[in-house]
Amino acid sequence: MNTEKSREKGIIFTMLSAIIFGFTPILARIAYDGGSNGITMTFFRAFLALPVLYLLNRKKGISLRLSKRQLYDVAVTGTLGTGLTTVFLYMSYNYISVGLSTTLHFIYPLVVTLCCRLLFKERMGKLKWFALFLGAAGILFLLEPGSGISVAGIALSLLSGICYSFYILYLSRSELKDIPYFKLSFYLCIMMAATSMVFGTALGQLTADMTPGAWLCSFLVSMFTSVLALSLFQMGVKLSGPSSAAMLSTLEPITGVILGILVLKEGCSFFKIAGGICVVGSVLLVAKEGEKEKEI
Repeated sequence: MNTEKSREKGIIFTMLSAIIFGFTPILARIAYDGGSNGITMTFFRAFLALPVLYLLNRKKGISLRLSKRQLYDVAVTGTLGTGLTTVFLYMSYNYISVGLSTTLHFIYPLVVTLCCRLLFKERMGKLKWFALFLGAAGILFLLEPGSGISVAGIALSLLSGICYSFYILYLSRSELKDIPYFKLSFYLCIMMAATSMVFGTALGQLTADMTPGAWLCSFLVSMFTSVLALSLFQMGVKLSGPSSAAMLSTLEPITGVILGILVLKEGCSFFKIAGGICVVGSVLLVAKEGEKEKEI
């Protein structure tokens, strides 16, 4: 296959993935009006995807066996990484707008960059330092002093980004990166379902008393995120490269903000626009710097 055509396909796959990730929070928010909540949405997002992922693994002839080390890594990343990431992110929609929450969650590339510098002593150029400053400025803009934005919502969104950063860092330095995508997704969904079940039981927020519309939204979120969007993203990374994928992924918060305004009638202000531009810009700078480092 022609290299340029492969790259173009990778770009399309990554863009579609980002757009899907950007609009599924809208479905989640609609489901909340039908009786769902953040923890319930997390549980069904993972649980409903399990049969589909199981069949996909069987169809591809992928063994579901794990070594003891892989089982440990899955438990850690599935609980502290993807599990808590999704719980915190979906809970934040109860307090702040989908667009704001998605944008704040997108601090994770900056957190990963900073952790690589502090924990693994990786080199950071001036551009990355500027990106960190820009990202911090963006968060301050998004806090919009005097607007009465929920502190709980802000904290949950930022925690989701931090937990996702942990997932990325752990994944890149463990045996999990060599596991086939559908196999890894299957086990991560098991851990995500287990984590949300524990949270839901402890807080009394796990419910099946939802309207048909909420059930439909829960099913669509599960299929779109746990199966379709993640598959497209993995193919996009493979065909277009990680740096290009990271830059194109900034479509996610942009999609969330636009659809939040159009569908959910969420408010928009100068501070939110400025903050969103700063956060997205900082992610683009980090991705661009990473691309330059690979060329050296």
